[in-house]
Amino acid sequence: MLATGIVGSSNFTLKGLQGNAELNYLEENGNSVAAPFTEYSTSKSHKAWFEELWQNSELWSGKFIKNILKPSPMGVGIEKDNEAKKSLSPYEVYIKYLQLQFGDMVDANTSEILKSYLPPSFNTLEYQLDAVKQCFSVMKRFGGSILGDVVGLGKTIVGVLLIRHFLENAESLGRSRKVLIVTPPAIKKAWEKTIKDFDNDNPRNNIELNVDFVTTGSIEKITDELEDADDIDDSDEIENFEVCNYGMVLIDESHNFRNSETQKYKAIDDLIGLINPTPYVALLSATPQNNSPKDLYNQIRLFQRTPNNSNLPNVEGGKLDSLFNAMERRFKEARAISQDTDEGKIQARAIVKEVSEKIRSSVLNDIVVRRTRTDIKNLYGEDAELLRFPTVKGPHKLEYKMDEELSKLFSDTVDAICPPAIGESFDPNKHIGFYRYAAITQFVDEDNKKLYEKRNLTVDSITQRLQRIMRMLLVKRLESSLAAFKKTLENLNRYNDVMIDMLQHDCVFICPDIDVNKLHNEYKGDFAAFKIAVDAIIARKRGNNRCFKTSDFKESYLEDLQNDRLLIGDLLERWRENTEDPKFDRFKEAINPELFNPKINNPSGLNKPRLVIFTEAIDTLKSLERALKAKGHKVLSITAQNRTEMQEAIEANFDANCKSDNRRDDYDVIVTTEVLAEGVNLHRSNVILNYDAPWNATRLMQRIGRVNRIGSTEDFVHVFNFFPSDEGNSQIRLIEKAYAKLQSFHEMFGEDNKVFSEREELVEHDLQHFVDGDESPFAPFIKELKAFRDNSSERYDYIASVDANGLGGVLEIRDENAQGIFVFTDNSQELISVDVEITQEDTSTNIISSLSTMQRLKCEPDTEYSHCPSDNALVEIAKRAYQKHVAHYITAADSSRKSANALVVLSSLRSRSDVTQESKKLLKQIEKLVRAKDNYVIKQVMRFENYQGSLFGADDDINALLDAALSNLANRAQAKRGDAKLVIYSETKSNN
Repeated sequence: MLATGIVGSSNFTLKGLQGNAELNYLEENGNSVAAPFTEYSTSKSHKAWFEELWQNSELWSGKFIKNILKPSPMGVGIEKDNEAKKSLSPYEVYIKYLQLQFGDMVDANTSEILKSYLPPSFNTLEYQLDAVKQCFSVMKRFGGSILGDVVGLGKTIVGVLLIRHFLENAESLGRSRKVLIVTPPAIKKAWEKTIKDFDNDNPRNNIELNVDFVTTGSIEKITDELEDADDIDDSDEIENFEVCNYGMVLIDESHNFRNSETQKYKAIDDLIGLINPTPYVALLSATPQNNSPKDLYNQIRLFQRTPNNSNLPNVEGGKLDSLFNAMERRFKEARAISQDTDEGKIQARAIVKEVSEKIRSSVLNDIVVRRTRTDIKNLYGEDAELLRFPTVKGPHKLEYKMDEELSKLFSDTVDAICPPAIGESFDPNKHIGFYRYAAITQFVDEDNKKLYEKRNLTVDSITQRLQRIMRMLLVKRLESSLAAFKKTLENLNRYNDVMIDMLQHDCVFICPDIDVNKLHNEYKGDFAAFKIAVDAIIARKRGNNRCFKTSDFKESYLEDLQNDRLLIGDLLERWRENTEDPKFDRFKEAINPELFNPKINNPSGLNKPRLVIFTEAIDTLKSLERALKAKGHKVLSITAQNRTEMQEAIEANFDANCKSDNRRDDYDVIVTTEVLAEGVNLHRSNVILNYDAPWNATRLMQRIGRVNRIGSTEDFVHVFNFFPSDEGNSQIRLIEKAYAKLQSFHEMFGEDNKVFSEREELVEHDLQHFVDGDESPFAPFIKELKAFRDNSSERYDYIASVDANGLGGVLEIRDENAQGIFVFTDNSQELISVDVEITQEDTSTNIISSLSTMQRLKCEPDTEYSHCPSDNALVEIAKRAYQKHVAHYITAADSSRKSANALVVLSSLRSRSDVTQESKKLLKQIEKLVRAKDNYVIKQVMRFENYQGSLFGADDDINALLDAALSNLANRAQAKRGDAKLVIYSETKSNN
């Protein structure tokens, strides 16, 4: 028999509690402890003996507590502790609120669990553990989260830890123990390697067996004119994958899903929608917003599946879609403002700031976990000591000179390939129309157009997209190199001629699945053979690959193509006559004395000198490779075509985290397209050259992040960019005009506001600040909470144990207005804060963010409450505002027509002469409910549609109408979410 007993005389008696020495004994003989007592037993076991005494005992617990326990030294101590703990000071209420917000982040127990997942070779970094805890908490609450740490802080490790933690808790969360990782192709191996490292140390808790991968990428080229897949970052497909009941979907570099119109977005959106229950969605991106607020909205919508009924607490009425639509409109207003004057710049920046602050306070503060390098240094001192954060130097300008003739050619080319400026009409003698890509809009018969419509894309929108892509391609080639631009312009000229040739032969092939241009080139003028070859492929492939007659197209189409031919041909001839490429010449001069300057290129000697170069064109890449080899350098060239097979070489030669046994020095330069701009370690180098300076800020951040990463060994990272230098007045005007036009075009197709685009801004731009970023607004509060936990651990634990129910009090301040802040919750466990302000004219309430709440609750540790009693009227005002807010989550949407009719009735009521100012205020509150499409309120308002009597009789008092409406809202909210509970409050009383 297995049993253990503790035998002794220590007891809760007067003597036992007041000083007697006691003896205890551990009995491990199971029979002596627990053997049952029978008539045949010769002795009683301890258990049988105890039970006999217990049956004969006399209940006197009340006397014991009163007469013995409380007067004892232990009881007196407990009473003193309880007295001290009875109430929380204002500062401790503030700490309690921080615990409610960040308690998961500073939970030591969860930290220990997460540490146990880490392989022994990995550093334990608290900021990564905190990210997992916070992401997991946010994910459970809102269905998803966004990890937005700046580049180079190890999001892949955080992602794997998050997956591992999810798998451990999946069953208790009612989710399948299956995870889908969606990642760009270039990053897949890094994920697989990290998961393998985790699994090698924890074979019994295998992650790999529970994870599926799908990579984002283009299955087919968008147009057959794109020479390579690196040209345009416009991948529109996602690889086929089987639907599985995933419990969690993790999307790395989630900014690739910023456009909801792409097929890859629709594919993953459909998958998430098919799974029941809806999987948690974890988004990872250092740059979630590339172009506009719509980028963020599309990503958030992957887990906020009902954007018109969101559960984000600071989104008014739960209308996430309405919020972002409004912010998108404001953002476009800012872009439409001319940047030619200081006044215009200030106005535009003010709008952008307003939009950013609104989105941050209403949405991002609740769902985004983001730390900058500044946060790590300030919040995580021990982590910072383990890591090296280089200082980013630059950008260093590599200037090149254009003579007047080249400046004029550059400017004319920009005018030709960019669309006309606002207010400027299209001139066929000046602007290329890119009609080669407009064939499907030129059909005479509408039925032919319908053949090429795709989902919700019309032939016009498809054509505009193709034309935009070709313009973009030419612009990037022009900014890249002479060789790249000439080749692309030659291709455009040839493709245009192919269409003209087909029209002239009365045989026009419109074949989405066939490279018609390539076949036409192969048969070099033998149109009959070309036609036979294409017809044979059409017969095999079928689909919408068809041959049309010239009469199927508008008569003007041939003329438009011929106008394009003249303009393209003229530009091509001028560029062929030009033999100068001053940018390339300047590059060759800078290779050894500047880019490989031993004073800046790995000066510590821990790594041999290395250089990373980014370009957006393969033709440019090849030219750079030849020039570098001519200078004696060993060059590794990477494009989409060879990135997978060269992955090992990249890691061995450029990844500082590569194990020493696997490191090699086969290459000292890596020249790459954008394919290595994400998720790759290249930080054995500390010098980076943007041969083609990116116009998009997010791309610049991603590029620099390749060399500014955990594991960097140098104190500095040096960034070099190319820009044309100032020449004579004529050149300056030409170049400035051209770059202003380029800037306008980049902004038109959705890239960020200028980043290093105007040369004079390059010197003033604080690149280090751009890379490291400001400290996140929550960082000081998290730091303060951790400090309190470390310095007052017992009190911290006690505050955590206190039920958050009506904590707070009244503070005296010197202010004209009596006001308060009230934090409510209900069964949803969401914390929603209401700010109440009373003036002589009015009482106003506002729902405020958690950040604003922290700022308002923050006080000094010695702050005391006043002895003034709490004003319950303020609490009731705040409670009503809270109930109105949460009721929007459950209010069914009504038709716009009914809402519009009710607004007309309200307008009529306000215009009546017998309506008092007080009643008008009440009507204004009702209008808010009508605009929120509250069916009950609309129905009550419509009672007054043809009302002619007194508004304020016994039966139709408008005050009664408002009370009934609010009561209805409150009742429905309570039925759905439970009673509203005041969690924390802080009233203020003026002390003038």
